[in-house]
Amino acid sequence: MSKSVVIIGKGPSVLKSTKEFVDSFDEVAICNFPPMDGYEQHIGNRANYHFLNAHDPDPYSKERINSLGLVEMYNTSYASTKGSSEIFPDHPVYYDGSYGENMIPLFKEYYKFPPSTGIIAFDFFVKREKYTTIGLVGFDFFKVNEKGYYYGTEEVQESLKYLYTSDGSRPFNSSGIRVQENPHDSEKSEKYILTQSKKYKKEIKHL
Repeated sequence: MSKSVVIIGKGPSVLKSTKEFVDSFDEVAICNFPPMDGYEQHIGNRANYHFLNAHDPDPYSKERINSLGLVEMYNTSYASTKGSSEIFPDHPVYYDGSYGENMIPLFKEYYKFPPSTGIIAFDFFVKREKYTTIGLVGFDFFKVNEKGYYYGTEEVQESLKYLYTSDGSRPFNSSGIRVQENPHDSEKSEKYILTQSKKYKKEIKHL
């Protein structure tokens, strides 16, 4: 039986999405910790899959984690980890703490770029036959001189605020505009989605 899945990233195009669009898919995957409070009308309030840096010191609240309906979780960090209790819901889930550690070297070898969490999530679904339709929300490929994320700088996780400065020495300026190239390689990331979609004959709905 074929399925559809929508992957939610954090790019500014999230604001073009609607909860109705997200809910039209059988399953939902989120990348890291996209802010949901106040944005439910754009990204909904559920997630079956969570692709995340499990080392992140600023996860969702336990209340939010428990409310999502998570079934599977994948650590996309370079370094494997069993994960702290704060990142998991109170109900049982499947968790792969070494997913990123295993996948990132393969990407670098075969595709010649280090993948973002969003690309790792896309790769996961595009290669699985049962997923015939993949939605992409907030996939904007880290373009320089564009807003980095759909939310304001005041909502940036505390652990990431060092990335924002007014002098151009960090990836973002104080207004949240990207001023430096992203190490995940914008061009190769976008090309990867296009080529893999064709290779595996997937329908892509990209907002």
